[in-house]
Amino acid sequence: MNSRNDERKEDKPPYSRVFVVCTKDLREDDLRKCFERYGEVEDIYMPKDRNTGESRGVAYVKYFKTSSAAAAIQELHLTSIPGSSKPIKVMIAISKSAKNEPPIEKCNRLFIKISKQTTEAEIKQEFSQFAEVELVHIQRDKVTNDSKGLAYVHFRSFLDAAKAFEQCDKKYKPVFATPKQDLKRGREMNEVANHDIMWSSNSNFSNSSYGNPRDECAPREAVVSLMRVSPQNYKSICATCTPMVPQRYLESLFNIVPGMVHCQYTADAYGGYSKLLATYEDEKAASYAVERIHKFEFPSGEIVHVKPDNPLSKAANDLTAIVNNFKNAVDAGSPDLIHLADAIAQASSLIKAATSVKIEGNSETDRNYCSVPLPPPQPMATLTSKVAQRCFIVCKPHPPPAPVLKDVFRRFGDLIDVSTIANKTFGFVKYASARAAQEAITTLHGQTVCGVQLKVMEADDKPSKEGDKSMDIDMDHVETDHDTDRKRFRLNDQD
Repeated sequence: MNSRNDERKEDKPPYSRVFVVCTKDLREDDLRKCFERYGEVEDIYMPKDRNTGESRGVAYVKYFKTSSAAAAIQELHLTSIPGSSKPIKVMIAISKSAKNEPPIEKCNRLFIKISKQTTEAEIKQEFSQFAEVELVHIQRDKVTNDSKGLAYVHFRSFLDAAKAFEQCDKKYKPVFATPKQDLKRGREMNEVANHDIMWSSNSNFSNSSYGNPRDECAPREAVVSLMRVSPQNYKSICATCTPMVPQRYLESLFNIVPGMVHCQYTADAYGGYSKLLATYEDEKAASYAVERIHKFEFPSGEIVHVKPDNPLSKAANDLTAIVNNFKNAVDAGSPDLIHLADAIAQASSLIKAATSVKIEGNSETDRNYCSVPLPPPQPMATLTSKVAQRCFIVCKPHPPPAPVLKDVFRRFGDLIDVSTIANKTFGFVKYASARAAQEAITTLHGQTVCGVQLKVMEADDKPSKEGDKSMDIDMDHVETDHDTDRKRFRLNDQD
């Protein structure tokens, strides 16, 4: 089992494995006879239910060549084959090591290395001998317009691109090009930096434990003056990120704003969120952090919510300063009633202002626990209860913590269990009554829990005349992966 697992960390050649959605009655011999028509098959794997030994209605077919997989997808997708009671679905199987490999309609571009003297016409002539070339684009320097020695070659289909990938001269070092939207998403992490950090990367942080301490940089005050925000009455901010992200990522994000002098990171595994309290040298920097970073989304889907720190904390600090000042006056032997009255008045004013503000720092709303109101928790059914209905759930970018999922789904009563697969994006929910399952589907489908988007659908494991309905669950909008005998479903970016 481990050797099979190791082989599938990265398919070689790329995109040479296909994922097949079929009926449970289809056998390996039926698949082999059908798929061998398009090339030599290296391996066929049909996952089975561990308890019943029945087929799960899916299969993986590994070819020795990428073009064979491309031809099988082009010819067999949504067609009927002997042994299957309904049309099969054939698509690219995503390797375990990749998170955002493209669907088939985006695999029609090759990224190649060329000499800087090569022209687009020469590239098109060279690659047209393998398949029809729709477009050639050479990467050029934006200033000089000189070639960078790299180019994209667009083909009509994945099969055409696969043929060119296999047959072209190896000097081109061809690879399948990453879709533009995936490249764009990968750059989102640097959006704030690219837009505003031109000055902050050159700022002097000699008075801070954070940032870039280069001596040749401009004074930090000059940098702060470039921030087009109005300073507010706070220097500390509170950032909550759901789902959780490591401390170094949050610190790096907020360190983009110059002048951060202190930060404190905490994580709540049960709640599925992480929190950062950051303090800046001046109010303008803190205000800028709130304005620019609030609702920032990491490339992996985590969202950051930023707001001024709890006003009670500021009030407590100010009250401490007032008390200390009055104590120093007493120690110095120069206290007077006017000073005492002034201290009491300031303390009263601060307490009144702070307690008039609604604090949401620890509320479920602030943590984005759930995007819709939930009923109160209900008693759970026993694990030995008979399963009346199962729900199939898909989580993007990854499932919330198990205790959170259990708490959410138990709100509808008769919950038996919630299970997800490690490092996967899907799972199952078992209910002892169909009523509870339907209420969960109606309430939670399309909602978010701890910042994670959910799809909640009815799961049907019973074979029927129309085939396995569980495999019809929005498969047109779901990508698949493989890890031994388990399935992986991943939401497309458009969802």
